Amino acid sequence: MRKLGPGGFSILGAKAAPRVTVVMPVCNAARFVREAVASVLAQTYCDFELIVVDDLSSDESLSILQCFDDARIRIIGHETNKGAAVSRNEALAAARGELVAIMDADDVCVPTRLERQMAFLDANPRVGLVGCGIYDNIDAENVVLHTSYLPECNEAIQRDLMERWCFLHSSIMFRRSLYETVGGYASAFEPAEDYDFVLRILEHCEAHNLYERLVSYRLNPKGLSVRSRQYINQVNSAAIRLAKRRRAGQPEDREAEISRISELKRTGGTRSGLVGVMHTLRDSFGAANRYYGFGCLEFCAGRLKTARRCFIFSVRTNSLFVKSWIVIGLTLMPSVANRLKVFFRSSMLQQNAVKLVTPPVTETHPVVNQTLIS
Repeated sequence: MRKLGPGGFSILGAKAAPRVTVVMPVCNAARFVREAVASVLAQTYCDFELIVVDDLSSDESLSILQCFDDARIRIIGHETNKGAAVSRNEALAAARGELVAIMDADDVCVPTRLERQMAFLDANPRVGLVGCGIYDNIDAENVVLHTSYLPECNEAIQRDLMERWCFLHSSIMFRRSLYETVGGYASAFEPAEDYDFVLRILEHCEAHNLYERLVSYRLNPKGLSVRSRQYINQVNSAAIRLAKRRRAGQPEDREAEISRISELKRTGGTRSGLVGVMHTLRDSFGAANRYYGFGCLEFCAGRLKTARRCFIFSVRTNSLFVKSWIVIGLTLMPSVANRLKVFFRSSMLQQNAVKLVTPPVTETHPVVNQTLIS
């Protein structure tokens, strides 16, 4: 077991700086963090360090991290909970690698992730940030619920990013010099601090999403991705407004936007009594609707077993989501399901749960609207 040294760092022997630093914030991720770390340590490219920041986990996360006997791991332990943005910033400040890869504590990367992204950045010096353009959305048992597709080329990313999120954050790799240019993640923008950070980076470089499955994204009903979509979308809009002003050469008035976000956070914070119950139901309904959207996509593609699993996730998230209860039964009747595909495609459009876009000719999956998945 690796002990924490002064300042919260694990004690390591001195060695030359690695080419890549992997940054992983951790907070109460005991169920998944072992698999996430193991997937990083299994990389085909070995010249990296993994800086893990435990943000005062109340579960066994830190104990699990200390069980890894690998000199490439460095651990920072917090004495107070500081949030994901501060955690990433501390790891970035300690990073020695020329390239930085972001990784979340509940996701899983394939063994070639670092190798493929590093090779692309080496071959394309104008590109400063690279992600993966295809990723599987997985459940707690690593079953794929849906596969998402993102824009690949810089032109499409730079255009679309002014309207919707274009990356799987835990799949991005960027040049550390860009972090030094723009500064780190802004805590005020949590839980959408990644959007603001990437927008600032892409004002200094090109970006690309590799058309490869490099990271699997964990759909966690208790995670940040099911928080109030209204609040997250408002924070995203604030980041976009600032980016548009910067790109137009206008003063961005960042402090004013942060004040608005702070007020939104204050007025939309934890509520008690009946109001709190209503807010919880609203948020869980939004999460249930997202799983329903995934299920509809799989239903229309004829993958009834996967669709049924998505609908079950939907009702587990909100047992009052009646539509999912209905279609669970329909997935057990293939002949009826086949005749109802047109109805479900219409339902998806009405719900705005997904945005159907013509996929690449080599694929059969539609593109998921990433404004609903952060």
